[in-house]
Amino acid sequence: MPKLNERKKQITEFSEVEAQKELRKLRLDLFNLRLQQQRGEVKDNRIFARTRKDIARVLHRLTQLENEE
Repeated sequence: MPKLNERKKQITEFSEVEAQKELRKLRLDLFNLRLQQQRGEVKDNRIFARTRKDIARVLHRLTQLENEE
């Protein structure tokens, strides 16, 4: 897992296609995390917050790209 600043920088450099792919991947990850949590397999609950924040960052990036057009 990259450090927070590296992750933010990585997201701000995404193109629209990359951001859409990443958004799909993150939402699938969050879904799978919820399934794992129900089975009692999740050890670190902070990963939920990190994933949701990454989703918000990617959505923000998509909004920025829309406004640039």
